[in-house]
Amino acid sequence: MEQSKECCVFHPECQEDIDDALKRITALEIKDARYDERFITLCGKMDDVMNTLRDWMAFAQALFWKVLGASGVIIVLLLGFFIWYIQSLPRV
Repeated sequence: MEQSKECCVFHPECQEDIDDALKRITALEIKDARYDERFITLCGKMDDVMNTLRDWMAFAQALFWKVLGASGVIIVLLLGFFIWYIQSLPRV
């Protein structure tokens, strides 16, 4: 068993296969590093989108309450005016 390992290392075909495998492993490691970098960039962009969405939701919520308050005031004023107008009509 030991003898075949020593003998095989010096065969040109085996050395070519080993060199080819090393080249492929190196290429895969480089691609893996690029994908890691792209994944980190993607996570950063996702964080930016989430923060923007959170800000828009806070703005929409604040705007909703302001609009609801303003429309409530307008409705109460119109209702008050309507009641006043009905009461101020001359009675027959």
